Amino acid sequence: MKLSIDDRFENRDVKFFNKFSLNLVWNSPASSFSFESYFDPFNIEHKEIYAPSHFHGCKLEHNGELLLTGTILSHNFSQKVTQTMVSLSGYSRPGVLNDCEIPPSMYPLQFDGLSLASIARRLTPRFKVGVVIDPSVSGPMNKSFKVTTASDSQNIASYLSGLAKQKNIVLSHTELGELLFTEADTKSEPILNFDTTDGTVPATDFDLNFNGQNMHSHITMQKQADDEGGNAGESTIRNPYVVGSFAYRPTVKSQSSGDDNDTPLAAKRALSNELKDLKLTIKIHDWVVNGKIIKPNNTITIIAPHLFIYNKETFFIESINFTGDETSETAVLNCVLPSVYDDSTPVNIYRGINLHPLVESTEES
Repeated sequence: MKLSIDDRFENRDVKFFNKFSLNLVWNSPASSFSFESYFDPFNIEHKEIYAPSHFHGCKLEHNGELLLTGTILSHNFSQKVTQTMVSLSGYSRPGVLNDCEIPPSMYPLQFDGLSLASIARRLTPRFKVGVVIDPSVSGPMNKSFKVTTASDSQNIASYLSGLAKQKNIVLSHTELGELLFTEADTKSEPILNFDTTDGTVPATDFDLNFNGQNMHSHITMQKQADDEGGNAGESTIRNPYVVGSFAYRPTVKSQSSGDDNDTPLAAKRALSNELKDLKLTIKIHDWVVNGKIIKPNNTITIIAPHLFIYNKETFFIESINFTGDETSETAVLNCVLPSVYDDSTPVNIYRGINLHPLVESTEES
């Protein structure tokens, strides 16, 4: 792993083998990183590179492959009996949109009649963040909003993400540090196949966590009629992962934006958020597949009876945490069900397994 600090520093590369962490996140404007390196307080180059309060730009690479273009935010110095070390951390360049509200110089906060593409391109240039629109979402990105107003206390990323969710678009970022509007590639060929039944899986640890407390059997989305002439709307969707004798767990939510035609989609988004509480994590040591480092927005398959996964199932890689030091390198894949991000109707992966009738009872309609 190699970090290059600030384009204005020629050949100022920090090759670190102490401790490093890179968290590549697909469904966010920001991936984060941190690393520790030796610091010589009397080396003029080190003084320039590691100066606190300097928000240097940086690039993170692995084996010549660019992974992240970002900004260094934090510095931590220490002095002990052993060598002096410095710890630096930061995030990808669009992360600044998570930290900043719309400045008064960009007011008014009302963007009526503008498309999401136009709004994003109006708000990001001052932060030196480019905008990239995946062709798969170019249609909804260029459709105008009738009425939309940002809050003066809302950060820019939150505002843009809220608008994007109305159109089933995900806010992400590119390795070049641009803000990316895209959709999940849940139908791609799996990049890794794990089968714990044959003893040859390329991984050391597997964990599956199901948090039923955050799930509801019936999710009802309601929209109130508004002063602009918008109709009231209501849509109920069933969560297939809430079954059993005591599985009646309804919830009612309010639709905060869009019209009554968007109510079913808002209900589907609410279900998708609940399905994130079925999480699969896989720890591996081989970072590279087909000559390139593993990245989020890919799929894997897995058979793991000890995780209650008896049949081959597909999961979507939402984020990856790479860590390492001078002796080892590991990566943890954080995976969710593909139906969290696509339009497919979720199906309980535990259906069809030989369960006692009292365990797998007929769900209430």
